[in-house]
Amino acid sequence: MHRLPTACRRLASRAALSTPYAVLRATGVMLSTTHAVRLLHASPARRRGGPASEYTRLVAAGTFVDDAFQRSIVQQLERLYRELLTYTPRAAPTGIAGLACRLLGQKPRPAPRGLYIYGDVGTGKTTTMDLFYATAPTARKRRVHFHAFMLDVHARIRQLRHAHPQADALPALAAELAADHVLCFDEFQVTDIADAMVLRRLTAELFARGVVIVTTSNRAPDDLYANGLQRESFVPCIRMLKEQCRVVALDSGTDYRRRCQAHAHAVYFAPSDARTEPALDALFALAAGGRPAAPATLEFLGRSLLVPRAANGVARLSFAELCAQPHSAADYIQLAQRFHTVMLTDVPVLHMADRNEARRFITLIDALYEAHAVLIMSCCSDIYHIFTGQFDDGDVSPLLGHAGEEEVFAFQRAISRLVEMASSQWIINGRNRFLADNARRQAHEAAHPPAHE
Repeated sequence: MHRLPTACRRLASRAALSTPYAVLRATGVMLSTTHAVRLLHASPARRRGGPASEYTRLVAAGTFVDDAFQRSIVQQLERLYRELLTYTPRAAPTGIAGLACRLLGQKPRPAPRGLYIYGDVGTGKTTTMDLFYATAPTARKRRVHFHAFMLDVHARIRQLRHAHPQADALPALAAELAADHVLCFDEFQVTDIADAMVLRRLTAELFARGVVIVTTSNRAPDDLYANGLQRESFVPCIRMLKEQCRVVALDSGTDYRRRCQAHAHAVYFAPSDARTEPALDALFALAAGGRPAAPATLEFLGRSLLVPRAANGVARLSFAELCAQPHSAADYIQLAQRFHTVMLTDVPVLHMADRNEARRFITLIDALYEAHAVLIMSCCSDIYHIFTGQFDDGDVSPLLGHAGEEEVFAFQRAISRLVEMASSQWIINGRNRFLADNARRQAHEAAHPPAHE
């Protein structure tokens, strides 16, 4: 198993490293690959046709590797693209008009079937969906991480119930959401009974209004909410997804995020030791542009999140402060939106007994990834061994039971994302201009080494 480079082994002594750049050069931090998918959101004038022609163009440009499995998914998305060219959702008529249509046997035009893309981590599910989203022939579309979508759904349900206590909030919410004819969800997963019960009705309301859904997931539809409480009540939602979306698997066997590893550099310091701290301090100073650090408090939705050290869009917190406390996905999304760089220190090795902390860590990674934030970490172990999936006594049997199956599965995705987030191209394409400039400079120096006399 390949591992990310360990910066601490190359860290020079504190005395010899007088500037942040000197520390970073000694640690081998070339803050640089991927996120080519952001090229898909170029101006419409640069795009021609649907996802199939765009995929071919990006392959020819060397942006994508031509993958037969991805191309088969793109062809399915091309079919949907062409159907959307002539599709306008129309809600079924109600009242007397609806009765007349039913008596005359008239039905509204059915919506095109969407797509449910599932498969292993890093195989290109999100890339192909984003390719479709960028070329979808409608302005009334929305692309959102599913976790963030459900947070928004619950917040809007509370608002509607507060404004209209006697009314059914879900039809009203569905009508609002259906303003977007196409909904693209990344990482569709259901682990919470509250989400499951809402989705059971919300999906029916959305499909009834002609909304087309394209989504990615690491799980096949039949495996959604596996072993969940009252799962039998959620099964109709699964049936509806399978009816309204073509279900396609993307299992090329290639994790394209891990292919970036050859170009990755040390933004993860493991194992952490006494020499790590000066490197982190120097990295923080560089990322913040030399601004002094001070505590900051985020206020949102009646909640607050204390950041002990913050400066110029950079936040530094320990794992205990961020993941061992009862923080929610809303906290992490807010953190990722407010800070373009997050430094997370002292990440321990997590066992099954720490699955609450593991869940929060996974949710944090998802939020940072979606916001394209830069993550810098110091860990007790390399990223492949942060989560053991075992109890402290080594008993692995819970992996096959209800307790930890979801955590083990989700951590595989988190590791794939962590690998991608360690690449220098991730830093270059990111929101921190100081780290991006440093990465470009070091990449140039590596490509043009000084001549030896």
